[in-house]
Amino acid sequence: MFIKGLLLGLLFPYNFAQSSSCVCTTVDCPVEGKNTVIMGDGNANITYIYTMHNDYEVVISAAGTVKPGSLDHGSETTSCTQKYSRILEDDGYDNCDAGHILANRLGGYGNIPTNIFPQNANSNRGVYAQFEGAIYNYIKNNMINAAVKWEFFYKSNKYTMPFLVNYTAAFDDGYTLTSLFTNK
Repeated sequence: MFIKGLLLGLLFPYNFAQSSSCVCTTVDCPVEGKNTVIMGDGNANITYIYTMHNDYEVVISAAGTVKPGSLDHGSETTSCTQKYSRILEDDGYDNCDAGHILANRLGGYGNIPTNIFPQNANSNRGVYAQFEGAIYNYIKNNMINAAVKWEFFYKSNKYTMPFLVNYTAAFDDGYTLTSLFTNK
């Protein structure tokens, strides 16, 4: 058994190293360190930084570029990514959304756990969605790129659901949108 596991680990190192907390088996799950994902029909390139909190991979930051061709080329969450976000939800309510880090309408894929975090449903469907709408409209109306970045804040390394998210979009013409969102 040990030899078989060792051989599998050498032949398929990424799958062998995946976090046991990731319930999605048909797509790549986040690993500690850099995770780069190209989404939005090839027009959004985001690098996510993950670290371990309480034996789970959690996102601490993400940054990348969204081009106009990315708009409306994202995807909805799946039952797998919804379950994944609930595993990371640690506020005791078991009612979070599987929040896209890069929004569906901006080209973010909802079937990839790397682009998902446990998000307060009211924030996700309210102020966060409005902010994403402002980014979407600015890219669409001006046909320019946006450099986007997120910072996720946790009470300590014992928590797996961020309590704050800082989200910034800087556009090629110098205009910038930024907001700090609570996630509780």
